[in-house]
Amino acid sequence: MRIRYIVPIQSALIIPDHWAIPIQGGTCRVIEEAGLAKALEIIFTNQPIGYAPHIEKQAENRTQVSVRDPLWFFVKQQLDGAMAFLHCFHDITLATEEVETKYEGETVDEEKQIAVKSMARTAKDSPIPLSFDLLTRAIMAAEENSTPKFEATLARAASKALSEQQFINSFRYSFLLIESLYGEGQFKSSRLKEVLKNNVIFKEMVETTLLDPVVMRPQYTSDTAILFASAPGADKVIDHLVEKRGFYFHGNIKRKDAWRPEQQQVAEALAMFAISIVLLITREASTPMFDESFAKQHYENAKEKGAIIVFQIKVTYRDSVSDFQGSHQLDVNMPGTKATSRMALDVAKLFLEKFEYDQPLARLERAECTVQGSAEKVFDIQFHTQK
Repeated sequence: MRIRYIVPIQSALIIPDHWAIPIQGGTCRVIEEAGLAKALEIIFTNQPIGYAPHIEKQAENRTQVSVRDPLWFFVKQQLDGAMAFLHCFHDITLATEEVETKYEGETVDEEKQIAVKSMARTAKDSPIPLSFDLLTRAIMAAEENSTPKFEATLARAASKALSEQQFINSFRYSFLLIESLYGEGQFKSSRLKEVLKNNVIFKEMVETTLLDPVVMRPQYTSDTAILFASAPGADKVIDHLVEKRGFYFHGNIKRKDAWRPEQQQVAEALAMFAISIVLLITREASTPMFDESFAKQHYENAKEKGAIIVFQIKVTYRDSVSDFQGSHQLDVNMPGTKATSRMALDVAKLFLEKFEYDQPLARLERAECTVQGSAEKVFDIQFHTQK
């Protein structure tokens, strides 16, 4: 059986001349398109059929694909090592986390035995949903207020490093922001610990983050993860953050416990916790965006441009005391040019809150919502309980 690994090159790269070279007992060649090196292809021949993925039957007629290919681990290690050498000269991105693997029979009999012919790993960014309301608020706030450029710059750097699983750098950027805002210029660990513990705002942020179950369940084991498992208080966590700041901001490669840039997973829990605090910081920094005057201005601008949707909600309810069945229509005006699922959810929330306030003793039976002037149904909520 032949195994082929196709590893994308994400940088715009020109390799003027190239040919196949040996790697781990296989061969490596450059795949070129329109003069640019687009990928590396690593090929192994005469491999056991057992290396191909197997389809295993599970309980309740479910199946699972089991991968037993041992070659990629060693190939990836060598490629990552090769990139380390090249990074001394150029910023080249080889996407070893997005490899496509093909399993091909070298005979007709082998081809019949391979159940899964190819597998691919992808790490594509998902689109970010952004409401127009948020965009307009940001533009309005930027005209009248000092903008949080300092907080946003470091937060973006920390977030980008985290998404690339560069946990050490992510923690560094996060702590740089924390130290700049709350550290009062202290650089000695003992004084910095004291200052951070005495800062009411920062300590509340630490306590809030300690309640986040996602942050408290890191994927990799580390001294930070072990600390979180012991249910520590805020003071103990602050001590740990400052000590890790000293560890990761300074280096001594001769130390037995020196941090290594290739061992990013050890700092995962630390980076996750720190960036959760950063998110609380940026949320506070964005407060000017949510001034009520901007909501009014956004609505008036939409009204002026004819971008108002009228949602008509026909309500059927029953009085819990007299058992009288009543009905009425409620109109809700929302800025917009088309009804979206997010808008429908907002209208439903608004209506339910208003109904509960206006009719505390009534039992809601049905709420049908349409867009005024059309038969477009937005939602239809029906309640079947009789008590």
